[in-house]
Amino acid sequence: MPGGAGKSARAVRPDQTAADVPSTTGATILGPSASKVAPSPADAAEPAHALIPRWLYTGGAWSWRLIVIGVVAYYLLRFLLKIELVVVPFLGALVFTALLRPLAQRLQDHGFSRLLATWTTFLISLIVVLGLGTLVVYRSIAEWHVLVNDLSDTTAKLRHWLSGAPFHLKNTDLKDLQKKLVDTLNQHRGVVVNDIISGASIIGEALAGIIFAAFITFFLLYDGERIWRFVRSPLRPRTAERVDRAASAAWHTLSGYIRGSVVIALIHAMVMAVSLIILGVPLVAPLALLVFVTSFIPLVGVLIGGGLSVFVTLGTQGLTPGIVLLVILVVEHQLEGHLLQPFIMGRYVRIHPLAIALALGIGSLLEGILGAIIAVPVVAMVHAAWPHLRESELTVPPDEPPPPGHVLVGGAPNSGSAPTN
Repeated sequence: MPGGAGKSARAVRPDQTAADVPSTTGATILGPSASKVAPSPADAAEPAHALIPRWLYTGGAWSWRLIVIGVVAYYLLRFLLKIELVVVPFLGALVFTALLRPLAQRLQDHGFSRLLATWTTFLISLIVVLGLGTLVVYRSIAEWHVLVNDLSDTTAKLRHWLSGAPFHLKNTDLKDLQKKLVDTLNQHRGVVVNDIISGASIIGEALAGIIFAAFITFFLLYDGERIWRFVRSPLRPRTAERVDRAASAAWHTLSGYIRGSVVIALIHAMVMAVSLIILGVPLVAPLALLVFVTSFIPLVGVLIGGGLSVFVTLGTQGLTPGIVLLVILVVEHQLEGHLLQPFIMGRYVRIHPLAIALALGIGSLLEGILGAIIAVPVVAMVHAAWPHLRESELTVPPDEPPPPGHVLVGGAPNSGSAPTN
């Protein structure tokens, strides 16, 4: 044997195996590499993250990702607010399209061409909107002097009431208070003029936004499907199918929400108009229109719009008619919460009242009344689309092979299986 190997191991006979030969060390039988004992796992250096508690490691991983997402969402929101003159008309066009699409589709089903059905629907809606606007403006001008006279009479009655028991205020003091109010308004006439000018500019922006929204609505009615195909064309087929499902669920929710909101708003406006007519309150048309618009704000909308009607009633007709209208308003609000909303809106929007309240608060802080109006439908659309966007896999079409690492089990992809040979 070379070297000193013969001194440390015995020779192995042909009828013996290595296991039968006693040996003091395993180096001569197992080879030189076995002379070094492998370190145990406990002696190996632990990775750095193993020294950190698991909850802290997971929380840190989530935290920096959430920070990045929050920063991106913040600047995206600021960008949308910068271009609100484009975003708001587009959102309004989506609302009008969801409301008018069934009529256009019905006209097509009765033999109208797509272009003729679109123009007919568009013109009918335009006539309705212009007719209502003309009615409101005409009645406001015709009944304004009635409102002023009634307010003057009510103010005189209020002064007489305050001058008697239990207040016993002097008429001269009340007249001085009225004079101070008039003087204050005259001193701040410049502020009032500036507000009127800014109001005129706001009206101009509103008209431009309405025209732009009407333009978008026409093309969404006429060519909405082709526009959607163009929007999703950059997506891969499997992703496009998922996005299609999410968009379809969101659109179904928005359409149902808009139609249900219009029905509820019409009920509120009709009840308020009939009540104001019976009580003899002026400006019925503008007040009913205000109730109709504010009814699109869930939970509190009818109270906001109806509250002004109560104040006008108190100012023009006195305390008793005002209390009667307030009772009608409260009963109407309760009927909306317990009857109209569950039966008309329940199958389209299933969101917890706390989520609705939070959405209203955030929308109001960001965009005022407009934000409060669009907050709930946006949350409802996201709530409807999110389950479809979260789907990790979809059914693979017959003409599309499964991706690598997938095995079809029972006709559905199974991402956890190994590829077959």
